[in-house]
Amino acid sequence: MDFTPAIPQPYKENWREAYRYDKDDTPRLSAYQPPGGKPVPFVQESIKYSGGQSVDTGEYPYFGYWSNVTLNEKTHTITVSGSIRGETYIVNRNNMVEALRIKTDDETPGYLDLPLWGRFPVVVAEYDVEEKGRENGQCAVSLTFKRAGVPLEERWGFAGDYANAAVTAGENLEASSVKRFKDRLKVFFDANAMAANFNAVTKTLLDFTGRIQGARSKINNITGSVMNLTTLISRGTRAPVELSQALFGAAAGIVSGLMEIKNSADETVAYFRTRDNIKNMLLLFFSSDSYTTGAQAITVNEYATKEETENLFKTVALAAAGQILLAEEDVSYQQALGYWDMFRRLEDSVKQDDPAVYRALEDMRIALAQAISSRNMMVELNKNIPEPSPLLHVSHSLGCDDETLRRLNMIEDAFLVRGSLTYV
Repeated sequence: MDFTPAIPQPYKENWREAYRYDKDDTPRLSAYQPPGGKPVPFVQESIKYSGGQSVDTGEYPYFGYWSNVTLNEKTHTITVSGSIRGETYIVNRNNMVEALRIKTDDETPGYLDLPLWGRFPVVVAEYDVEEKGRENGQCAVSLTFKRAGVPLEERWGFAGDYANAAVTAGENLEASSVKRFKDRLKVFFDANAMAANFNAVTKTLLDFTGRIQGARSKINNITGSVMNLTTLISRGTRAPVELSQALFGAAAGIVSGLMEIKNSADETVAYFRTRDNIKNMLLLFFSSDSYTTGAQAITVNEYATKEETENLFKTVALAAAGQILLAEEDVSYQQALGYWDMFRRLEDSVKQDDPAVYRALEDMRIALAQAISSRNMMVELNKNIPEPSPLLHVSHSLGCDDETLRRLNMIEDAFLVRGSLTYV
């Protein structure tokens, strides 16, 4: 079943036809069908459909007003009231109770069939059956359902899709940035300024690689990918497209080399210094928001060449930092917040006057944010509960459901929790 929060298609758009108000046909009843079972009909009298947005409201003292941030869409809840009546209502009533007792979840939902709404996959939340002595031959039912959602494992799995989307956005960013760099230098361009600025860029990248610790062979490979820029310039290459592509290639070489060192367990020293490598590279690339080549610019052509080269380097640094952050899983929540602030500052420093560049940056930021958020959902955290506290209160405070807490911890008492607690 593919999850969708949208309202299902009704049987008919005309309410009379939806109810089958016809003398030659019986009216359509509401029904609940348990997983693997048969539908149990009942007469619907009222329905309440509830939803909304989860809003985080920050309140400040001394009349600082308040602020609201919408975090997510709330779970849709359906409450149906009706009755079961007729000569065989006792059988139907018992069948309904037994159907509602069958366990439902996102992977194996029940189905609620409503004439004017359609067919909903649902999870049973609560039900009431009421019989009154003077109303023989019928009973009232009140049913509360949660709309079936995305299974927890699939929601975690979205991180892979977001990661792929971030990689695709990075590729689009490279293509659009190279094209923008070429187009901006069609009129105002100076070949000597191009060589001077790219030499400065090469020196900056070599300074970056000097902070990486690892095996000499891998460091040489990383340095070689950067030195390709110097080789192109020494051969007299001044074409904006070739040099800009080589710059992206040099940054990609740094990232791939960094990941090789990170994943190489046989390099004992580098293995234990991996976190320093990742942190150093992220800080170096993120600090490029105010980057300048230092090359002199006197004429209009020299200034334009210098300005566009600096902007290109900021774009390359943003793409490289995004790839590193995407590949690094050992990042705490607080570190992720700090890196994200630096990412946004670097992004704001990049010129976004080209629609293709703007769209690629937007896609990359969204996909990266979603990947990081999804990854943090799976990170196991620890919390010390000093005083005995109710399990439901702890679950609400940590934002982790009680079933997950029970899977991750040995909770003997169903009511009170104390001591170290693992949660996600």
